[in-house]
Amino acid sequence: MLRKVVLVLVAVVVSYALTALAGYILYSSSEGRSEANMSMVIRFTVSPLIFVLVGSLVGFLSKDHSVPTAIVGLAPMAILLLNSPNKPVSISGWLSWLVPILVYIPLGAIAAVFTWRYRHKSATHSG
Repeated sequence: MLRKVVLVLVAVVVSYALTALAGYILYSSSEGRSEANMSMVIRFTVSPLIFVLVGSLVGFLSKDHSVPTAIVGLAPMAILLLNSPNKPVSISGWLSWLVPILVYIPLGAIAAVFTWRYRHKSATHSG
């Protein structure tokens, strides 16, 4: 139990650290790019990549039940992405606001499962 709690805390810290690192890299390379372009890069490249990396880390370090651990570890990151001063007012606005999160969390969970299965498959063949 303690291992899972520590793993969730590691996932939260790593996800925020990767977000800060991605922000720094994008800021330093943003000269000459429009805000719309940067928004698309963040939404369709950086955020899914962070979820996949954190899910893979959880799958690698987990002994069992990597999916719930990954989901709980990625939940604060998802809440951070949903925290916006401009809340949508229409149904289409709500869908465009929630759909990335409904894709990113399963993406991180799938990465956790694949990494966990790969690690345990290679461990059973070698031992």
